[in-house]
Formats: sequence, structure tokens, C-alpha cells
Amino acid sequence: MTPTSADLASRRRTRVYWTCHLLRWLPLGFVMPVMALLPAQKGLSTAEIGLIFGVYTATAAILELPTGTLADVVGSKPILIIASVLEAICFTGFLFSDSPGEFCTAVALGGVGRALNSGSLEAWYVEGMYTERPSADLRPAIGGAMFITNAAVLIGALTVAVLPRLPDTLTENVSEPALLPFLAALPCSALQILAVLLLIREPRRGKGTRRVLRTLASCPAVAWDSIQVSLRQRNLRWLLLAGVGVGVGIGAVETFWQPEFARMIGEPAEATSMLGLLVVASTASGGVGSLLAARMPERIARRKDLLCAGLLVLIGSSIAGMAIAPSPLVAGTCFIGVYLFLELRAPLAQTLLHRSCPTGRRASTLSAYSMSTNAGAVVASLGLGTILGGVGTSAIWLVAAAVVILASVAYLRLQSNDSPPTAATSPAATAAAR
Repeated sequence: MTPTSADLASRRRTRVYWTCHLLRWLPLGFVMPVMALLPAQKGLSTAEIGLIFGVYTATAAILELPTGTLADVVGSKPILIIASVLEAICFTGFLFSDSPGEFCTAVALGGVGRALNSGSLEAWYVEGMYTERPSADLRPAIGGAMFITNAAVLIGALTVAVLPRLPDTLTENVSEPALLPFLAALPCSALQILAVLLLIREPRRGKGTRRVLRTLASCPAVAWDSIQVSLRQRNLRWLLLAGVGVGVGIGAVETFWQPEFARMIGEPAEATSMLGLLVVASTASGGVGSLLAARMPERIARRKDLLCAGLLVLIGSSIAGMAIAPSPLVAGTCFIGVYLFLELRAPLAQTLLHRSCPTGRRASTLSAYSMSTNAGAVVASLGLGTILGGVGTSAIWLVAAAVVILASVAYLRLQSNDSPPTAATSPAATAAAR
């Protein structure tokens, strides 16, 4: 059968969506294995590292909804460009930072970039798909994007595992082994900016100072309306609550796993390499999870609520396994399991979220969900890190595991919602559309 123009447009949109995901996550793949290790190699304590990650997640959490509103009102393309530039500045900041204050400044800019990036590309994709095909099944495309994201991180992590083994003549001017991935990330960030400029297409919006000011003036109304929508809709309330629980678990893992595993491994250069290999393994398992979700038979995938609840229990159990593991091998296996179950859950959970989003509020709603996970991560990095940091990382992980398992109840409280999302029709929606 000859593909229609709508088929061709949908395929192009999916290709662009996947390409931009690849280029966004490739530089992050370089730096993720060593983002906490570099401050540790420069002499910062566990509490200071927790503070740095707390600033990062808190900045992103505070700005999630305002930046999501900007994407809904102004458009995804300019927001994605600004986000890419800020993340590149963050990577550059890590190269030159030595004190907690300098690292906090760098991650604050990175947090702004993360908030701007949150949901903007996916909202651009989903709005276009629902416009062309109101009953489109998003799970395969979102699962494919998450697989590509994992592939990008995997490529970066593999590179990180190799960088410390380069000949001394190539690395003699680098003071710390963990600096090398940040140097590799900067050219990739430039490619990311170029891809957004050339590939993302959006309807032309009105120009002129008066139009721009009117558009920006509507942002508070749109943000407030998005909050009201989230509070009014039963499913959105429970999904946001589940996001907080997931954020606590993943925040506890991502903030403290690098220093904890580095402590178990020992020598700094070897730790850099081994942490890269752990990211490789966990990313590969995440890729398997996202592929399984994308290719899951519909007769199984239609009970997304039960699947997400069960997977949260498995994620929490894996975090608890890291806490009580008797050896680095067992802890590493549990760490890999966290990301397998997390990525298997993600496309299913995102599909549930999109089915609850009103049209025209998609980026705002996605940002609200991301804000909920960031809020949970702040609780883990700052709250649990401060209260239980003196007891040890195991205590932090056990508490986080309990929170994640408890959050699984939220998915069991969801009501069935198989109808396409409807447009927001409030005065705020009208203001944004003018």
C-alpha cells in the first residue's frame, strides 16, 4: 500500500524525534559516569557532593513548570536551543570548578537547561502525532526513543571506560582522569544545537514586540491553569504522586552510587573505568527494558497500571538489594536491575500520562510530572543525604526503597482512560492561543 502524506509526515516526525534524543543524550552519556566522581577526585566530601546534586535537582524542580509553560506558549524549538546551550555551559563549568560553590554554579545552569529540555521534545512529537492521528499508539515510538537514549548513553559510557587508558602523551595535560569525558561532551553539544536548528519544524508564530510580550504575559495564566488541571484530574494526581516516589528512589541511587562504588573499588583511575563499565551494563539493561516495553503485545500492555505498579516494587527491591549487598558484584547486579525495571516501566507510564494530558498543555503536564520526580530526588539527595549521610549510604538506599515500593499503590488507584486527550478550553488556554 502506498503511504499517504500523513504516513510520511508521521515517519519523518518520528525520525526527527529519535535523532534529537540521540544527540541530546550522547554528551550526557560521556559525563554521567563521572559527574559525582569528578568532585570527589577534587577533594569534595560526600555531603558536599549531595549538596551539588541537590542544587541541580532543586533548580530543575523549581523551574520545571515555568519552562514547560514557555514551551507550550512560545514553542518547543527555541526552548530546546536555549536548553542545549545551557547544558554545554554546565559541562564547561565542571572543567574549571574546584570548590563546592563553583560546582553549584555549574549545576544550577545545567538544572535550568534540564528544566527547559524536560518534555519539550516529547510534547512537540506527541502533539504532532495526535493532530495527524488522534488514536495513535505512542508506546512504540516512546519506547524506541528511550532505547535510542540508552544507546547514546551506552556509547558515551563505553568511551568513558576507554579514555583513562589512552596513552599518557594524549592526557598528560589533564589533571584528573574524570575531566576527559567533559572534554569529549562539548563537541556533541554543538551537534545537538545544530540538529534542533535544522530538523525541528513548528507552525510559524506571530512576530513583533507586542505579540511576544502578549505571549509571555499569558505564561502565568497557562501555568496556573496547568496546575489546576493536574489537581482536578484524578489520574494526574496519582501519576504525579508516583513520580515523587520514583524520584526519591532514583535520586538516592544516582546521587550516591558513584562515591559508594568508588569506595569499594579503590584506586581512582580504575574506579573511573569501572564506573563507566557499570553505566554500560545498566544502560544496556535499560535499553532491553525499553525495547521490551515498545514491543510488548497489546493484550499485555493494555494493563499498564498493573505493570507499572509491579515494576515499581521490583525497582524498590533492587535498591534495597544494593543497600544490603555483601559484595560489589551483588551491588552492581542490583544496580543494573534498577535500570532494567525503570526503563521497562517508563514507556508504559508515559503513555498513561499522555492519555491524561489535555491538548495544548502537554509540555506543562510533562514538566509537572518531571517536577514531581525532581522533588523526590531533592528529598533523597538533600533530605536523606543530610539526615542519614552520617549513618551510611545503605541507610539512605533502604529508606528510598521503601518509598518506591509504597508509591506503587498510586498506579493501582488509576481509572481507565482510553479516550484521546481533549483540548484545554479555559481562559488561560485562550490567552495562550492568541
